[in-house]
Formats: sequence, C-alpha cells, structure tokens
Amino acid sequence: MARPRSDSRQRLIRAARELLQRQGYQATGMSEIVAASGAPRGSIYFLFPGGKEELAVAAITEAAAEYTGLIAASVEESPDVETFCGLMVEHLAGGLVETGYLNGCPVSTVTLDSVPASAALTEACRAAYRSWQEAAAEALVHYGTPPARAPRLATVMLAAVEGAMILARAESSARPLQDVHEELISLVVAATRPEADTAR
Repeated sequence: MARPRSDSRQRLIRAARELLQRQGYQATGMSEIVAASGAPRGSIYFLFPGGKEELAVAAITEAAAEYTGLIAASVEESPDVETFCGLMVEHLAGGLVETGYLNGCPVSTVTLDSVPASAALTEACRAAYRSWQEAAAEALVHYGTPPARAPRLATVMLAAVEGAMILARAESSARPLQDVHEELISLVVAATRPEADTAR
C-alpha cells in the first residue's frame, strides 16, 4: 500500500532537518536526504519542485515553529524565570548530549554556510530567529521584565544560547550551555526588578 503523500513530505522534511543540524546546507545532498527519509526517490521534486532550497526552507520553518512552541510550553511549566531558563537550556543540552554533540541548531548551521547567498534561506532563517526573539521577549514580560527592555534582553539570550551551542559542539561538552545558563539567570532575574531597569 502506497504511503500518503503527506507522510512522504514529512519524512523528507525530518530527514533534511536532521542532516542540516549535523552538516549544514552546502554539505547536504538531495540523494542523501532521500536515502535518510526512505521516501520514494521520485517524490522529492514532486513535493518540493524548488529542490533542496525549498526543502531546507520547510525544514527551517518546522524547526522554528517547534522551538517557538517549546518556549511557550516552558512558560506554562515554569513558575519563575529561573525555572524557565533552566528548562530551555536543559532541552538544548539534552539534544546535544543524546546525539553525541552531532546535532546543532539547523537554523544556525544554515545561516553560517548559506546566508546571505540564498534569498529564500536568508528569509527563512531571519523569520526563525525573529519568532524566537519575539517568543522569548513575551516570556520575559510575563515574568516581569519591562516591555521596553524585553526585546533587547531576548536578543542577548538568543545570541548567548546559540553561541553556547556552537561551543558545546566544538568542545563535546555541555559546559558552555551551563555557563551561559548561570549568567543568564543573573541577568534576567535582575531585569525583572523595576529598579534594575531604571538604573540603566
């Protein structure tokens, strides 16, 4: 019995995302994606007529939505900003450790090797980071960060965590994420106090 078209599409997206996490866009080939997905070889250009670029955009978009949802779910589970930061770092560190530090962030790997050369990938990566910044800013406001400061602080958080993930892969250690976690807690806890913001 033939698999539903939507199933083949999702398997291709998942395979592309996994490979992008490990080796970026330039090092990932279409035949490699098809082999990893198990989808019929002829389906990839039918489902993604724009080829590898279109498939990579779909993979980045899925990753962006997943992590935006993770931020929202972490807020629901966290009574305070310290717990929120801990849950986010725990999830990211867990993903690195489970894959032997092979899997990074698919958005950062594509950004590093294909932006700004590809307009489509540039926009997909930009939209992904923007969605994470906005979700993080909303979370910070929820915990008491002044709305005027929250977007800047969210940018600092995102930049610190993304950088820590790269360092963690290079060192094969979760320590960079743990270090960033500890420093971010000090930063965001201070930002939840009005006097900390007015003193700046």
